[in-house]
Amino acid sequence: MRENCKIPLPIKFNCWKHHALFIKKELKSIKSEAQINQLQSKLLKIGESQMDLYYGLYSPIEIANYIIKHLASISIKSNKEYKNWLCKDGSEYQKITLKDKSIWTLRPGDEEKRFVHIHPGRYSPDTVRVKALTLKTAICFFAFAKIKSVTEFDIDLINEARKICLNASPLKSVNREAGLGKLITLFKYMNA
Repeated sequence: MRENCKIPLPIKFNCWKHHALFIKKELKSIKSEAQINQLQSKLLKIGESQMDLYYGLYSPIEIANYIIKHLASISIKSNKEYKNWLCKDGSEYQKITLKDKSIWTLRPGDEEKRFVHIHPGRYSPDTVRVKALTLKTAICFFAFAKIKSVTEFDIDLINEARKICLNASPLKSVNREAGLGKLITLFKYMNA
């Protein structure tokens, strides 16, 4: 299981937080409870806030390459040029729309070599807005479901995953049409 997706410089992108297909592919490699324990360090990188999760067809590398080409087309090659471009409208971000109509927000990165921090735009096409605990719960549920060969929605397994993986309180129920239920359904039917 990879720490994060491999993307070219100067892009910084947290795939565990923002790319559903990456997550689903990584979960396929889980074969033991020991690997679930390793998963916990990756979940810490998701944080505690809300975020937008891209579930479109572009891979992290395709997204990064598109953004790199766009920046090159407007003659941005250095961190200084990039920061000047970001701030040209008085803000510290810019947005780029990809061919699939998904919108990507570009912000300053906090690393010298990865100075282009990207994430899906809020409410962009092919994204869903999720709370961090909801995303972490869905990830843990699928990891546990894989080991236990569970293929159906199971509230007991969801709560076991929340307790063991996240030290989170149990849920009484999950609405399949919203929040966690909607995210589990998305992951279940997404092609990876």
